[in-house]
Amino acid sequence: MVARRKREEKGQAAMRAARRPDVEVSHYPPGAAPDVLAPGDFSLHRATTNRSRGGETTALGKFIQAGERVRFGNSDFARWTHSTLIVSEDGGIVEAIESGVTKGNIAKYLNTDYMIVHVTATPEQRTLACGFARSRVPDSYGILNFIGLALQSLFGWTLSVHLGGQYICSGLVARATEKFIEGYPRTPEDMMPGDLAYFWGASSGEPLPPLGFIGRTLNLLVTFVDFLRRGSGDPAPERAAR
Repeated sequence: MVARRKREEKGQAAMRAARRPDVEVSHYPPGAAPDVLAPGDFSLHRATTNRSRGGETTALGKFIQAGERVRFGNSDFARWTHSTLIVSEDGGIVEAIESGVTKGNIAKYLNTDYMIVHVTATPEQRTLACGFARSRVPDSYGILNFIGLALQSLFGWTLSVHLGGQYICSGLVARATEKFIEGYPRTPEDMMPGDLAYFWGASSGEPLPPLGFIGRTLNLLVTFVDFLRRGSGDPAPERAAR
């Protein structure tokens, strides 16, 4: 547990040191939407059981939040369960969902609570990021990567498991927004929506969503696994399956 905490603190310090300056965030409560969007910016969402700012996080979203809480505690960065890349001024997005990487419009999230992160990037960098995202349509959803991230969070492994040509939402956005920076301290495949929020310093200013029964149970499970792992030696070595 101590080793994992130190590893996470080291990773977060690297993220803070690599942050781009002058990043702005716009928050849109249910029913509100921007008039014009900048291609290359990205959005962060919290999937809820009903379309409202205070709606309860979905069961799947709570699993994602549990992994984020391992890294960031019960903070605003552990709020987010989904991310998309904005690819046009009229709200066109590319996102990785259960059916695969797809194109859509952010208007589908009109009655939900989300943030848009306005990144620091040149027009050329934004064009490259959007071109990359569009080129991934219709790649498959990275189920193996999702499972691998869950195991990382639960057991504290540094093992990275993913397949090329498959993406989860945050991995897709991280790969695209790599065009704006020298590189993320984590590999994009190991990024969760909370990692994107943390790297870019994006905070909503909203009250934290309640953990609920599932959230509290997952927190206890992580604590229990940490207790069992004490004195068990070094974590599994990092490797990637492609």
